[in-house]
Amino acid sequence: MKKLIKVLIPIMVMVTIIGTIPVSASADSDLAYGAATVDTEVLRLRSGPGTDHEVLDRLAEGDIIVILERTTSDWYKVNFHGTVGYVSTEFLRDVLTAENFNAQGKITGNRVNMRTRPTTSSGLLGTYPQDTVMIVIGINNGWYKVRYDGKTGYVRSDFMDIIEGHVSAAVSGVSVTKKSLGEQIADFALGFVGYKYVNGGASPSPGFDCSGLTTYAYKTYGITIARTASGQYSNNGKKVKKADLLPGDLVFFSSNGGKSVTHVGIYIGDSEFVHASRTGVGVVISRLDSAYYKRVWFGAKRIV
Repeated sequence: MKKLIKVLIPIMVMVTIIGTIPVSASADSDLAYGAATVDTEVLRLRSGPGTDHEVLDRLAEGDIIVILERTTSDWYKVNFHGTVGYVSTEFLRDVLTAENFNAQGKITGNRVNMRTRPTTSSGLLGTYPQDTVMIVIGINNGWYKVRYDGKTGYVRSDFMDIIEGHVSAAVSGVSVTKKSLGEQIADFALGFVGYKYVNGGASPSPGFDCSGLTTYAYKTYGITIARTASGQYSNNGKKVKKADLLPGDLVFFSSNGGKSVTHVGIYIGDSEFVHASRTGVGVVISRLDSAYYKRVWFGAKRIV
């Protein structure tokens, strides 16, 4: 067990102030201890701490990064949507310990433990295989606070990659945009694009059928809905017009001439929805205004 990072950046320390404080690089460089917001139009994520290193990605203003390590007074080692690299501290704001961080994280190790507290001596809540996707709701001294399958606990951050993230609430008086619960559920479901379609499947392994994906996404956020597409339409939420759809709403389709519901997906905005389509296709994004889905449209329900 590697020694956890002991240095936590105080909430709302300004980058200009931090830049004057020397912080030595930690040997435990894969353990997260904070987050920050990009404060420039384009920020280059580089392969090393200097402008002579390769550009791995270009970050936009408002993007949230997970801070792994402060390598020098001018550079952070960071994780952005699963890509690890280096950014200049000059172009960051709202450097936080990220108690209100909200993201999707994917387990990178095999048989990784979730514990009741951010220590290896605390109680065990479960052990999970590689590629398990969880909701990350905080960062605490080298551990991610996570929510998965109705449980809330802690996973060591060196065993998880952040694949999408943002600060989801006001922290110490700093106002930041908060995503609605529906948006969070839609974002979570988007994390499974490319996963297999499996008839009767309701988990990332072995895969999902259409209602299995919607059930799983809502269950992760503590909301129980019916297991079948027809059951979800009949028993859950309230009806909503297509023109009034919001991210997270369930969209339903009928391939039998409107006799009954045969398919369901999760609306993500801009006339698009994510769904477990069929065998050989898997989880994909489709458009409501496509010829096929216009023809088989049945209705929509708002759950949250």
